[in-house]
Amino acid sequence: MKIYILKNNWQNFVNSNCYRNLVLTDLPTSDINIKSIYRKEHEVMKKEKPMANLIFRIATILMRIRGLFRDKKGEVLLTRAKRGDVILDYGCGIGFNTIPAAEIVGEEGMVYALDIHPLAIKSVEKKIREKGLRNVKTILSDLNTGLPNESVDIVLLYNVLPMVKNRPALIKELYRVLRPGGILSVKSGLIVNLYSGEKMRTEDLEKLMIDNGPLKLERKIGKFHMFRKIKDDDSTSYNGR
Repeated sequence: MKIYILKNNWQNFVNSNCYRNLVLTDLPTSDINIKSIYRKEHEVMKKEKPMANLIFRIATILMRIRGLFRDKKGEVLLTRAKRGDVILDYGCGIGFNTIPAAEIVGEEGMVYALDIHPLAIKSVEKKIREKGLRNVKTILSDLNTGLPNESVDIVLLYNVLPMVKNRPALIKELYRVLRPGGILSVKSGLIVNLYSGEKMRTEDLEKLMIDNGPLKLERKIGKFHMFRKIKDDDSTSYNGR
């Protein structure tokens, strides 16, 4: 659909919200697609894009090397995960934390391994088959998890956040799927910081979580930040954590 306005009046037109009533102003001196007129005010959310396959393979090699020095199961246990929990491993990569999480929650629990990169999902599915795990489900997606509201006890957001463009949208989605009192554990390592060219400070994380949750910082252990989901009335359900 196209509308006609005077060039020098287009910003006033946008600010007035007249496009809601499809108002035409003055004589047509140019035709402007309606999308271009209020793109600034109503910018369409851009989808996250996976890194190129070559870069992913190089990053995988580096992660495998660094993984030799990581306590992957301990990283999950920092969240006080227990048998029967539902865990979302967001940005699961090649499954460093996915497999230990599945072992921790047991058959009574469930682990959702989400990643935007098809090669990551392929790698995790291979590990699932090799270990005969039945409590892991993979999700190939970007910001949208597709999970029901308040269906997850713990979200692992390890080595992902600096690479996400629309961070507010991501945190809102993770807040949506977390149960009251649920834990969002955030950590960014050296490789992802170098790749993104950014290192997020604790105060930046806290503001991001409060503004788009609210999620409140409960514990900080080294590079790991544990945020708890709180309701607007500050009520939580701790579930023994």
